[in-house]
Amino acid sequence: MRAQPRIMWLFVIGMACAMPACHTGPGKPSPGDPASVFNAYEGTNPMRAVTYSRQLMADRQAGVERMLAEDAGQFWANCAVQARQIDDWPMIRLLCEKAEATQDTRALPWLIRSWAMPSVLIVDADRPERQAIESITGAEAEELLGAILFDPLEVHDSGKQVAAWTVLARVEPAERLRQSVADADGERVGLLITILKQALPALDVLPADREAIARLMRLSAEHDANQWLALSKWRDAHAGEGQGSLSLRHLPAILHRDRQRDNWNRARWFKHVQSRLAGRSHLFRGEGADDVIVISKRSERFADHADKLSVADLIVLDHLLDVMEDATTRGAWFEQAEADRIDRRTEYGGAIVWDTQAALQYKPFAPILRRHDQAYIASSRCMEAVYLGLAHVHFHAQNTDNKAWAGPGKGDLDFVNTHHATAVVL
Repeated sequence: MRAQPRIMWLFVIGMACAMPACHTGPGKPSPGDPASVFNAYEGTNPMRAVTYSRQLMADRQAGVERMLAEDAGQFWANCAVQARQIDDWPMIRLLCEKAEATQDTRALPWLIRSWAMPSVLIVDADRPERQAIESITGAEAEELLGAILFDPLEVHDSGKQVAAWTVLARVEPAERLRQSVADADGERVGLLITILKQALPALDVLPADREAIARLMRLSAEHDANQWLALSKWRDAHAGEGQGSLSLRHLPAILHRDRQRDNWNRARWFKHVQSRLAGRSHLFRGEGADDVIVISKRSERFADHADKLSVADLIVLDHLLDVMEDATTRGAWFEQAEADRIDRRTEYGGAIVWDTQAALQYKPFAPILRRHDQAYIASSRCMEAVYLGLAHVHFHAQNTDNKAWAGPGKGDLDFVNTHHATAVVL
């Protein structure tokens, strides 16, 4: 007789801040790869001399100098547009040196966008972008960034403002930045500060990177001023309860909470969720494994994480248990899990969202591309749903009973950190 299939539920609670993901170091040719694959500057896209790190640095430098000589303004504009693709330190340092040597203010948009990307190698105080900015402007870098955000006489595009905010969120004390937003004249500042002014009273954690700002802007387009005010009042009422903090991923769950439980404190919420989990299996991932390199050991037992969970976290978990106990959702998950098991080209996934009647439902989304059987690459439509919904979902479907080893991997944890999301692995 065939064993009854089961789905394991594995929660991945998103962290408050994104892991550094760029500026990792100089690019190197792979073994057997010629050092200079082609003359990037002579190709149809001369900017590849800047973005393609597997070419000899001398060739790349020649390309940069030629583009600067032909049209420096266009070159710096192209650098600003492609800032996320310029991610190796030899080129970043070269461009900073060129900007500083020429004192060209047209380099400032790229310098700010480049600095906005975090580094695991160089601290903000020593970033070459900072040095170049201060050399060109003759002022402290924070002064320029503040003017971009708060000076009503200055007009800047949204990308430049988001980059300026991202840098300030790292280099300025959080409370000072909050106060600057609170003090800003709401009728004389740009859209970003207007949205932050409305949202920050509802958040313990500053939205401090490009992905967080994208989620905040989507939430702001959906929620009116009264909803933001209600969220800020809820935050004030539950200040200091638990070690967790109220961040972007919590907000939809708070707006859809059971208001009859608003007088519950953290201890009561904890007992409520604990009782709902009673009798379920909770594992220590990799317990008994000999090879800790292949299998990272990590507790996935609720009790082992209790002291880290805030009231907002517990409300998220309560919502997740609601949808997981819904028979229609469970049926849809088993169907999709079986399709995922058969399809070796991709993992499957989707989002848990609220419908127009404020009821939770699971909404599947096809991957944006099919890379291999160990990745679900969410589409922009899926992420839009996650931003307004409860959680991201994807499957680890396999033939083997692998419950002792299954669970969120490094890529899954990186995903929730990057996108400030709650996620469920099935």
